Amino acid sequence: MSAEMFWLTCTVILTAAMVLPYAAYRIRRIGGLWQAFLRPLPGDTPFADAWAHRAYRAHMNAFEGIALFAPAAIAVQLTGTATGLTGVASAIYFWCRLAYAPLYYFNVPILRTAIWMVSLFATLYLAGHVVFAGLAQ
Repeated sequence: MSAEMFWLTCTVILTAAMVLPYAAYRIRRIGGLWQAFLRPLPGDTPFADAWAHRAYRAHMNAFEGIALFAPAAIAVQLTGTATGLTGVASAIYFWCRLAYAPLYYFNVPILRTAIWMVSLFATLYLAGHVVFAGLAQ
């Protein structure tokens, strides 16, 4: 498995797991798993605690990020243009996303934004690499 596909797979697992903190909060808050299936009711506020709402937003942001990262990583794989740097960029993306979540949960805005920017640049590097490799052919 290429480094790009390894890190993409890790990112998919991370993104899927990010539901756990706020799902556990929600289940506990409304009285159990069965109650969670009966909700939401009119007027129900799903996230009374700010951290839970931030955990939800971090998860939604992970979906937004993976929608850009996954096609770029897959394009590197499909075009056969992988290099050591594309593997490093994919690893950087994953580690940034892993760091981003708790920074969002604990409301650390400036560092969180910086980490997000690094992950965006890693994604843009992959996309740019595919474009420029295609132009070079």
